[in-house]
Amino acid sequence: MTTRARGRPLQNAVSDDALLDAALLSFGENGYDGASVREIARRLAVSHNLIPQRFGSKERLWYAAVDHGFGRLRNDLTREALTLGSDELLILRGLIRSFIEINAAHPSLLQVINQEASQPGPRLDYLFNTYIKPVSDFGGAWLTRLAQEGRIRPVSVSLVYFLMTHGAGGLFALPALTKRLAKGEKDMAGISIREQAESAVNIFFDGLLPR
Repeated sequence: MTTRARGRPLQNAVSDDALLDAALLSFGENGYDGASVREIARRLAVSHNLIPQRFGSKERLWYAAVDHGFGRLRNDLTREALTLGSDELLILRGLIRSFIEINAAHPSLLQVINQEASQPGPRLDYLFNTYIKPVSDFGGAWLTRLAQEGRIRPVSVSLVYFLMTHGAGGLFALPALTKRLAKGEKDMAGISIREQAESAVNIFFDGLLPR
């Protein structure tokens, strides 16, 4: 009878989703060069050989993890949009709030962007062309339409993107800094992610509205 190390899960019991979540977490925390397949395997207490068997090289693992994480974000936002009615302004507000909440639950998404965005390279090219630019183009058309209708102020799409990601999203993507900044702020204790996201949207979204 085959035995296995005590505490180590059966290899086929570890799903691809769990492996890709662990990989995304490692790439977000350590960057591509700092992450290692061995360290990712240790996170899940699985054999070091399991990840290459399923995903091949570290490079292929990075692309698979990015597609997994950002694909989930896109699907979650698409489902959320279907619940927000037909008013484009209210849909926009709801999606901004949902974007902040989803990234709070999965901060490694913005962390991966932060890791790759400091210098040009093929991984940034992939992130930009596959996920960032399509969202920017779609959001730009939406913002332009609402501005032409007089429902929001004319605004730079890149500014909106950075306010959502590095502004409100930074609260969750940069936990060590957030903890230092929030030290001594009693009001932050016990506030849920939904409440924090709603507070951020109130500040951010109100600034879009015409005065």
